[in-house]
Amino acid sequence: MRWWELTWPEFEKVDKTVALLPTGIVEAHGPHLPLGTDALMATYIAEEAAKRTNVLLLPTVWYGNTYVLDKFPGTISISNETLYMLYRDIFREVARNGIRYLIVINGHGGNADALNMAAKDVAKETNLVIIIINWWIDLAKEARKKVLETPEGHAAEDETSEVWAAYPDLVKWVPRDGSADEWVEARFRVYGKEVYAMEYTKAVQGYPSRASQEKGKAILEAAVNEVVQLINDLRNGKLPITKVR
Repeated sequence: MRWWELTWPEFEKVDKTVALLPTGIVEAHGPHLPLGTDALMATYIAEEAAKRTNVLLLPTVWYGNTYVLDKFPGTISISNETLYMLYRDIFREVARNGIRYLIVINGHGGNADALNMAAKDVAKETNLVIIIINWWIDLAKEARKKVLETPEGHAAEDETSEVWAAYPDLVKWVPRDGSADEWVEARFRVYGKEVYAMEYTKAVQGYPSRASQEKGKAILEAAVNEVVQLINDLRNGKLPITKVR
């Protein structure tokens, strides 16, 4: 159920146990993928899971924070301070509207700090339980191991395969000749303009030349199934927490 398409009397009557919120960014993803890749993929997973379970789906938060890819045309980066306040206020409003569990399907690593901070603060002041899924890390781990031939990255084999499977019309071309492939490694976490100039010279970290729709389909189906299972567990009062001893 799309939250924004309901009337208020309809909203008043719907099951408010679980809601989904996709988050991403508008950011350069190589010369072959759309700027909205991260938000699009989070939206795809959330929409598919919502369709299969009939839970509430919130509008996607398209904007996020990047520290290096703003050197490319088309990227839109907002500050972590703004992002934190935006997430915090959304979480508060979700809680005020009576939602018990909010699952955030996050599609961009640069959003993680603001999401985590906002979730911690709102969880202290409300009864809302917030579950943050950085989907490219947390979901479809086994499927990725089976199908991927190269390291996961940015606009790489994994991401190119996923967009190709979900939004084939938005993949401008698949760089089979390796012209978009790029891999840069740092021994430590290094920050600075000199470093930024050496990283992501093509807005890529990885090997998109090895992408395929079949790989993307396998990853996405596994990811959606895992979110569906989480939703069903939450409806039964089961949190994704295991007590070891």
